[in-house]
This record gives sequence, C-alpha cells and structure tokens, in this order.
Amino acid sequence: MTTGAVHIVGSRTFAGEVADFARDAGLSIAGLLEPLDPDRIGTTIHDLPVKPLERPPDSDPRVIIGTGDPKRREIVERVAAAGWKPVSLIHPAAHLAPSVTVGEGALVGPGVVVGAYTTIGEHVVLGRGSLVGHHTTIGDFATLGPGANVAGNVQVGEDVFIGIGAVIRDHVTVGADAVVAMGAVVVGEVEAGAEVRGLPAR
Repeated sequence: MTTGAVHIVGSRTFAGEVADFARDAGLSIAGLLEPLDPDRIGTTIHDLPVKPLERPPDSDPRVIIGTGDPKRREIVERVAAAGWKPVSLIHPAAHLAPSVTVGEGALVGPGVVVGAYTTIGEHVVLGRGSLVGHHTTIGDFATLGPGANVAGNVQVGEDVFIGIGAVIRDHVTVGADAVVAMGAVVVGEVEAGAEVRGLPAR
C-alpha cells in the first residue's frame, strides 16, 4: 500500500492498535470512522477525531478496517455503501512468501509469517505473531488471534475465529463459522459452525 492518509474504521482499543500498525507502514491517519456508538462521534479517541461511518469521503477514500469483531461483514458492507474503499494493511514486520496472495481489506499484524502459495482471503485478520503454513487457504473474514499457528495444507473456512495461541495441524479443514478456542490444539476436521476447545480439541 502506498503512503498517504487513511481513515480507520472503529474507535475501540483494537482501532488504536491498527492505527499504530498503519503508522509503522508509513501512513498518516486522517481520523476514525465510528460504526456502532453515535456518542463517540465528534470526540477524540486515540488522539484522533471520530467521525460518522456514513460520512462520504471528501478526498482519499481509503480505509483500514480497525475492528476485530468476528461478525464484521455488516460493517464492511456499510463502508462500501458510503463510498469508502477498504484496503489491506501488511505490517512491515510481517513476512509473507512472494507467492502468497492477500485479499482486499486484510489486516496482517507484526510478527506474522505466511508460507508459500497460501491464500489470505478478503477482510481476514491475522493477529500479532500468528503463523500460517504453506499451501493453506484462510477464508474471507476469518480471524486468527495473536500467536495462533495454522500449519500447511489447511483449509480455514469463511468467518472462522481461531483464538489466541490455538494450533491447527496440517491437512485438516476448519469449516465456515467455526470457533477454535484460545489454546486449543486441533488434530482433526472441524465441522462448519462448531466450537472446539482443549487438547486435543473437541
């Protein structure tokens, strides 16, 4: 992503972290766009002005989605309807193999490592220090918490949430909308919509 000023969607604590990620990447922050709490509009949070999400862009339409909410599809739809353009943010301290593809609006935090020929979908969040192996697919709107470790040849479905420090072994599928709890160790298939925890995860 080129240098310039962008807005961050969100105003809670994660938005503050995302703003710093963006600064690390050489961007300046024009303000925050609040999607949920109208009482925050017109205030200053994280030293940035808070504006309404539905405010149309007056210059640069680029935004970075600054919410880690697993159910962020609706927010992204509102962003697009207002005329904003979500862009991906890859922290300069992340390492992605040259063959990796990254979808629109993805957020890749510092310390993330992504292996060869892996696909990162649209609006995926890869939290600080998460690891993704080679030939893996991370579906749209999936979230990996800090320190999560997804091995090679894994299929992670859309809207999946993988908690902090969870581990997914190689050659398994985690179905859409599944939740893998913090610290869980997944050694087999996870059905769509399931919630698993423990070691091994059940």
